[in-house]
Amino acid sequence: MAKTTQGKQLLKELATQLKHLQEELIVANKAEGKDEFISVKLGKDQARFERIKVEGEKDKAFGKFFIIIEVTAKKSDIFLPLSIASGKKPTGFMYQIEGTGEGIITTADVTVRGEGISQVTLGTLLYAKIPVGKTATFRIQTTIRGKLGKTYKIILNRINYKLTLADARYQQYLKPIMSDSVKLT
Repeated sequence: MAKTTQGKQLLKELATQLKHLQEELIVANKAEGKDEFISVKLGKDQARFERIKVEGEKDKAFGKFFIIIEVTAKKSDIFLPLSIASGKKPTGFMYQIEGTGEGIITTADVTVRGEGISQVTLGTLLYAKIPVGKTATFRIQTTIRGKLGKTYKIILNRINYKLTLADARYQQYLKPIMSDSVKLT
């Protein structure tokens, strides 16, 4: 009887370890860009510098970034929030500024287009609905205010999406997408 109890306990522990390892594998695959529900492809990527001269003051330096990302729904319809944020609030595109100096976002805008793509509003949140097998093209435009002589780039750390709007949690695409760098000279 003791061997049976020990065997059951060992099987239970092994099942728990297997489940944990499978969860870690999913996260590792997503970090490499392997996602079960979506495929993501970087399209166009541009970065440029703009200097604004102000009489009697220090010139203002702006970095302008333009990124096109194509998202295809593989197995089922997906819902991707049409928002961008640099904080921890769950939105569609999570990003950060990386560079040699301090910078702040002055504008960020996301638009979407594609055959069969529709917009769905849930409360105050706007989602792009991507039907299975269809591709949505997201255009992300961001302007940052930085310091002259410093280099900046935008990194999209994560793309959050839902399989149904009733989902409490977001699925996550974790492979970072980096813009070109721009030096504010």
